[in-house]
Amino acid sequence: MQRVQQIRGRVPRSALVLVGLVLAAGPVGLALSSHTPQARAGTSLKDIARKAGCKLRENESHMVTNPPVTGRRVEQTIAADGSHIGARPPSLHASMHALLHGRVLIQYRPGLPRPEIRALDRLVRNDPDGVVGFENQTGMTSPVAATAYLSLLTCPRADAASLRALRIYRDRRRDFGNAF
Repeated sequence: MQRVQQIRGRVPRSALVLVGLVLAAGPVGLALSSHTPQARAGTSLKDIARKAGCKLRENESHMVTNPPVTGRRVEQTIAADGSHIGARPPSLHASMHALLHGRVLIQYRPGLPRPEIRALDRLVRNDPDGVVGFENQTGMTSPVAATAYLSLLTCPRADAASLRALRIYRDRRRDFGNAF
């Protein structure tokens, strides 16, 4: 009986070698597999922006932009979510505070045609959570811009293609803040 217990307690070396080979081969096989999930071509934010005639800049070293995508946070001021279009725009400090806390800022240059301003207003009002829309006060050169922390999407107009790109940008960059 004691001999049986000794045999049961021991694992043959060949079995250990086989288990080791299977464990080592699993990750290698998975890495070489053609069944790994991949993004569909043309679904990256950069591709979507380009197809809409917009330009995307993200995470560039020492990124200086207008409108800004990072800056100093002033705790005393914050912009409320939602549309400020047609009203007094939030201060630069308030909008920067909102951006650093993960808000997407959708801005337009003064003088943008009224139909395009209304389209941007609808975009913000249809999904205002984590989004602030307003007339730009920094002298930006682009007619339309959306910013998130270290990310800038600029568009030449607020047409159907640009609005689609802005909507996707908003959905993908919302809550992209500085995590403080």
